[in-house]
Amino acid sequence: MSRRMQENLIAAAIIAVFVAVIALSLDYGRRARMIPLPLATIGLILTIIQIIWQNLRSADELQVDLMEVLAHQEAKDGPLARDGEPAPQAQKSSWRREASALGMVAVLVGLILLIGPIPAVFLFTGGYFMLSRHFSRLMALVYTVAFTATLYLLFVVALEVQLYHGVLEPIVSRF
Repeated sequence: MSRRMQENLIAAAIIAVFVAVIALSLDYGRRARMIPLPLATIGLILTIIQIIWQNLRSADELQVDLMEVLAHQEAKDGPLARDGEPAPQAQKSSWRREASALGMVAVLVGLILLIGPIPAVFLFTGGYFMLSRHFSRLMALVYTVAFTATLYLLFVVALEVQLYHGVLEPIVSRF
């Protein structure tokens, strides 16, 4: 069996799962199907696009040279020791990145508990963009406002979800 046929079979199985989720979610109530139905529909559309894309391209373009990928990964992560394990320096930097990521998640969860999800997302996203300097301050503010407004419109307006106001809500509501 060719690689393309294997990929098509896997994609067909994924399509079958998405179709089953769509069929099952149609029996749910109006509010209960608001998550599985859009997600399965988007997944179905993307999988169909993937099948079309992989079948219209030549087979040579779909091949991945594993040695090239591994060599590129080695250059990013640093040198490898003789037994194939990362050198101690690479492990140390990886540990720091993981601790940093866990710290960011802890900050976001802490903000959500203190002030609620919408203000927390605004502060966290704005702070991240400002501190990481991915964007200028103006663009960071624009993206932060757009992202927060999108979340608010999706969850509060469209889905009518009652959001948690945070532990500090009684103090903040006085002002």
